[in-house]
Amino acid sequence: MKPSPEKRRRLDPAEAREAILKAAEDLLVRDGPDGLRLTEIAARAGVSHPNVLYHFGSVAQLQAQLAERVVARLADDIAAAFLAENGDTMPIGLAVAEVFRVFGDGGYGRLIAWLTLSANEPTFEALGAALEEVRAAISAHPALRGPANAGRRRRVAPGIQLVLAAALGYGVSRAMLDSLSGAQGAHPTVERLLGELLALPATKAG
Repeated sequence: MKPSPEKRRRLDPAEAREAILKAAEDLLVRDGPDGLRLTEIAARAGVSHPNVLYHFGSVAQLQAQLAERVVARLADDIAAAFLAENGDTMPIGLAVAEVFRVFGDGGYGRLIAWLTLSANEPTFEALGAALEEVRAAISAHPALRGPANAGRRRRVAPGIQLVLAAALGYGVSRAMLDSLSGAQGAHPTVERLLGELLALPATKAG
């Protein structure tokens, strides 16, 4: 089903570039790499086909900037999942489940796989910065302070990396993994195990 073309209006260069990138991202999430056709991007963005190339120079440049945009969005979504706090507890299990949702239902799994295998592999600086923010926030949580929790603090960074690797794999191969795991599917069990790995110890009531 083709996207409904947006009504064309005169856009300044910054608005046009943003509209084109947003249209490309929407199509990429909805249809995967096969959805990145310039005519459909132009129709969704409300610009002419030649304008897409005018603003980006080439399809490769559009894809490269789209890659950076997707990674930055992924970084924001993952940070938001982990940094949601509720009083003195950080809902690690819910955060892990949300990361799996982002890679699966959000479409990031297949997008990152495609970007990594393409000639326009993005840099992951934004994602690395977001993960460091998450690591620091979890490690500084009151339940992990003190010498007794040093081992737990050291497990935070590899634990987060393991969550990402598992969620990415599930996002790419969810049909196969679910078929191997029966009616319940694969990710609930994996989410639970990863949540337990990162779980914060109980804090004493004040």
